Amino acid sequence: MDPKELNQAMIAFAIAEEISKIKADQRAAHQGKRSAVLAKNEHVRIVLAVLSRGETLHEHATEGQITVNVVEGAIRFNALNERVRLTAGGLLTLQPGIRHSVEALEDSAFVITVCAPEKAPGS
Repeated sequence: MDPKELNQAMIAFAIAEEISKIKADQRAAHQGKRSAVLAKNEHVRIVLAVLSRGETLHEHATEGQITVNVVEGAIRFNALNERVRLTAGGLLTLQPGIRHSVEALEDSAFVITVCAPEKAPGS
């Protein structure tokens, strides 16, 4: 998608169609990309991730607050020495800077919203 299209005043998505596109790309490339950026601007980045059962997003941290909303399947979200199982319809929020990882317990799709980090006063 053209980067200019990621920062429109309003963008609507058919998530099921976006998941199908990612899965088709995975099949065509015999793995392929596992995510697509749906929207991005100076305030927020919204990413749709699609993982096959057993796949993981290795431990990492983000500078901004995140939300994870499971659309299909089930994932295990690991952070703060806790393992949280989320299924379709599940929503999780995590504060900035916390290391975390994700494991697909079954074929899964989830939307990650990453907020921009708060700016220090005067910046």
